[in-house]
Amino acid sequence: MTKRLVCTMALGAISCMSMLVAATGAVGAVGSAAAPGPSGSANRAVPVTGSGKGTQSYNWAGYAQTGPAGSFTSVTGTFQVTTVNTGLSGDQYSSDWVGIDGFSNKKLVQAGVEEDNLNGSALYRAWTEILPAAEVPLSMTVSPGDVVKVTVGEVAKNKWAMTVRDVTRGTSGSRTVSYTTPGQSVEAIHERPTIGGSLATLAQTTDEVFDPVVFTHGSSAPLLTPIAKGKVYDIAMLANNGTTVIARASNADSDHDGFSVADGSAVPPPPAS
Repeated sequence: MTKRLVCTMALGAISCMSMLVAATGAVGAVGSAAAPGPSGSANRAVPVTGSGKGTQSYNWAGYAQTGPAGSFTSVTGTFQVTTVNTGLSGDQYSSDWVGIDGFSNKKLVQAGVEEDNLNGSALYRAWTEILPAAEVPLSMTVSPGDVVKVTVGEVAKNKWAMTVRDVTRGTSGSRTVSYTTPGQSVEAIHERPTIGGSLATLAQTTDEVFDPVVFTHGSSAPLLTPIAKGKVYDIAMLANNGTTVIARASNADSDHDGFSVADGSAVPPPPAS
C-alpha cells in the first residue's frame, strides 16, 4: 500500500521525512508527498501572483497556498483522470489530489486518484489518506478520461470528510475520520509517491488539468489568489539528482482557479477559463 511521505536529500541520499525547500532557500515542513529539493529557482522567473514563490520538490508538482493556522477548512478540486503510458517496462506511479496541510507542517488530509503503470498494466484507483497513515483505497471505479471532483473538508470540529465523485460515471466514494490538523495550507498536486520507503519512478501520463480548485476561507476562494497574509507557491518536481525538472505546473488561468501540470521541464499552457 502506498505511503505518501516527504523525502529530502541528506548526505547524498534521499531520505523520507517531512521537509520542503523553497526557492528562497527557506525550509519548511511538508507532509504527504512533497519531497523537497535544493534551494535555487528551477521555476519560471515570473510567479503566478505578486506573492507567488517558486519552490522545488522531489515528488510534488502543482500549487500550494499557505496562511495562518485556521485559514483553510475545505478544498474542492476538479480534474480529469490522466492516461498512463503502459509501454514502459517496470513500475511507475503517479497521483493527483487535493488536500489540507502538509506544506508547512507534518499533518495532511487528502484525497485523489492514482494512475500507475505496473509493468505494462494500468492501475487507476481513487483513494483517501491522512498522515502518517498509508492511503486507503475507495470502493469505486475510475477510468482515464473520467472527470472527478474531489473534496476534503472539516464537517465538524476535528472531523474530516474526504470524497471523490466521478462526475462522468455518477458514482462516488468517501471516508470520514477524526483528525486534528491546523489548516495552514491547501494544495492541488501531481505527485510521484513513496513506495516501500523510497521515491517511485514517476509514471508518464497525459497532462493533468486542475480546474477549478477552490478552498474555504470564510467564503469560497480560488487556489491561486492569496488570502490576507497568505502566499501562493508554484512547485516544480525534481529528479533524484536534485537538478533535473521532471514535472512542472503552468501559470494560472485567467480566473486564478486552475492550472495544468506536464511531464518534463517546459512550462505547459494554462487551461482556458
